[in-house]
Amino acid sequence: MTIDRSFFSDPKSVSIATILELGTCSLKKGSSDFVVKDINNITQAASGVLVFAKDEKQVSCLSQKSGYVIITTAEIYDAFGNDVLKHSEIILVAETPRYVFAQICSLIYPDDRDDINFIHPTAIIDKTAQISEGVVIGPFCHIASGVHIGAGSRLGVGVTCDRSVIIGNNCKIGDYVTLEKVILGDNIDIGAQTVIGKAGFGFEISGDDIQKIPHFGRVLIGSNTSIGSNSCIDRGTFGDTVISELVMIDNMVHIAHNVQIGRKSCILAQAGIAGSSVIQENCIIGGQTGISDHVNITSNTIILSHSGVTKSITIPDVYVGFPATNARSFWREQAKLRKLDKKIKNNDKD
Repeated sequence: MTIDRSFFSDPKSVSIATILELGTCSLKKGSSDFVVKDINNITQAASGVLVFAKDEKQVSCLSQKSGYVIITTAEIYDAFGNDVLKHSEIILVAETPRYVFAQICSLIYPDDRDDINFIHPTAIIDKTAQISEGVVIGPFCHIASGVHIGAGSRLGVGVTCDRSVIIGNNCKIGDYVTLEKVILGDNIDIGAQTVIGKAGFGFEISGDDIQKIPHFGRVLIGSNTSIGSNSCIDRGTFGDTVISELVMIDNMVHIAHNVQIGRKSCILAQAGIAGSSVIQENCIIGGQTGISDHVNITSNTIILSHSGVTKSITIPDVYVGFPATNARSFWREQAKLRKLDKKIKNNDKD
């Protein structure tokens, strides 16, 4: 695999000394003066190219390679450092090689910032809006009164910021994003066409009439959080919808009013979380999972894809199915059902 330079800029060389300054890996072989020229998949390891390996199977393809830079675990280094990896130029060891690889990728391929302090002439910006240094505002954006945009933030095409929205420093807001009653922390990435802060789905029926419930809350999003494209996060009714720091939200996720999501949780694509539910810290919610309203999911819980959570989860574990239950129990029950089905079919043949 080669990186298509028509889409990506040229790599910036980085010394091993600079990599070691990150403090997330250690040098086991080679010189700190060595310079990494590029990154690639491990199957494309070459002289001066950085790759990573987190399991033994991955290193098998390196026996015929030489001159490469590798980040791996201490266990793999101990097992293969003097054998399969002997032709490497540099060996770095880390507890989480993929994490360190991602850190180094951001050094070799930093975000292009050629448009520093650029506001497109088609953008409509209220005179009371506060625009900090180094902000980029793309074509056809609408910035309403009282909006504050922090230093280094970038707004794509057609972004709408409603009255009094606050965007922190170094945020990246994708094309056609709508922000209403929202306060963003720093270093937040929001994908294209995501809508944050609109009123939630609340109503009351009386006779032949339906009355929508007003929503007077906000959406608060913590720093270093990422939200994918085409997602919707509703503001609260009277309280706030709160997304904590370091939360990863995939594309096409719906988060309803008054939901609370704890730090370092991960919500995968097409998941839906109903109103007033609480997802605590370090949780993983699988793709196409549905979570009922007023449900509390304890920290360190994993919900596998296609599951339906109908009641609170108080014991951290892996859950699956509808209604979601302990995964080990679920798979045992499924195995018993398959055996029973097979037995019934065999009896019918007799």
